[in-house]
Amino acid sequence: MLKFYLNMRLSLTFRLGLLASLAVVILACQSKPKKQELPFQTKEEYESTMIRSHQAFLKKEKARIQQYIDSSGLDFKQSGTGLRYFIYEEGKGDTLKKGNIAVVKYQLRLLEGDTLYETKANEVQEFAVDFDNVERGLHEAVKKMRLGDKAILILPAHLAHGITGDQAAIPTQATLVYDLHLVAKK
Repeated sequence: MLKFYLNMRLSLTFRLGLLASLAVVILACQSKPKKQELPFQTKEEYESTMIRSHQAFLKKEKARIQQYIDSSGLDFKQSGTGLRYFIYEEGKGDTLKKGNIAVVKYQLRLLEGDTLYETKANEVQEFAVDFDNVERGLHEAVKKMRLGDKAILILPAHLAHGITGDQAAIPTQATLVYDLHLVAKK
């Protein structure tokens, strides 16, 4: 008789637990937020809006870069990709090409001035030109420099970390400023 009672009680407990779980699932399904509809009627309308948005961002970024250059009083050169650079101390060494290992010291800041990363006094950073995973604008810049050069580089977002940032210190769509010293090549 005790066995029958325990089985009935267990069965009742199991049923109540199952019923409670089912209720939670039903309530969770009902409380889902409804998907927001996009304000676009067609794919073309969406693409057009995204293009206009990106063009507006580029226009603002270009104006911010120009304001930075104007306030610096330095004579920056501009490449076809949008990289701006000013070599403030000229070295006498070789230039670098694809596959060379660039040995650099640097300070990396946002255009607004906040320091993000920098090499310590007794350290250097190395990367393979056109191969390593550093900013595209940095690869471009070191090929314009000679060993020993010190330069200020302005990397628009598309030559830096773009939409994603670096998932650490560099925010999304950030314009970056390098103070770069090309120490050596390997």
